[in-house]
Amino acid sequence: MVRRVPLRARLGVVVALVVLVGAACSPGVADPAKGEQRAAQAKQATRKLAEAEHQDLGCSNIVTSRDKRVTTPPEHMVLLTDAYVAPEACWDRITFTFVPTGANMPPGYTIEYKDPPFVEGDQGQYPVETLGSAFLYVTFSPASQTDFNSGRPAQTYKGPIRLLFHDTHHIQLVRKLIDNPDGSESWVIGLDDKRPFTVDAVADSAKNESRVSVYIMK
Repeated sequence: MVRRVPLRARLGVVVALVVLVGAACSPGVADPAKGEQRAAQAKQATRKLAEAEHQDLGCSNIVTSRDKRVTTPPEHMVLLTDAYVAPEACWDRITFTFVPTGANMPPGYTIEYKDPPFVEGDQGQYPVETLGSAFLYVTFSPASQTDFNSGRPAQTYKGPIRLLFHDTHHIQLVRKLIDNPDGSESWVIGLDDKRPFTVDAVADSAKNESRVSVYIMK
């Protein structure tokens, strides 16, 4: 994740740039060679400022915790279309994609650490396999993998209930549960340890979809 450099650091580079440019343009510079050198230094300062604007301050600057995350559900159901795992430099990322049935908004979510056993089915009659030492339990609402508004049920999510992945830092399992009868759906994320995490939810108007990403810190 790219973070901007603090204002004080950027101002320091700006001050240096102003000084160099002022010196290069000053009528007191009698030697043309020195003036060209000062101008080159000013250009170098400009490049450093541009680099500073896009400097990666490192994984430790990302705010995360092990605490429960909860957001308010929107009015309209969203339909799951995709889910995948992407190991990246600072984290393992699990992204869930939804299409709206009304206003384009991400689903509400509850994400927290829970202890097994986990079950699924209308009556909770089916046990869910677990793999890992710590488990994030993710629930989206209102959400479904089936569109019931098209005359007859149409499945919108055609991916596996157990996601495939490799080269992750801490993820050992990402497992979808059968949709809940209350209009929500849940996933279990198995980790090798209870890791700090953060969540990002966004509505993409250009694609008419929303995404919720869970970031498990390295």
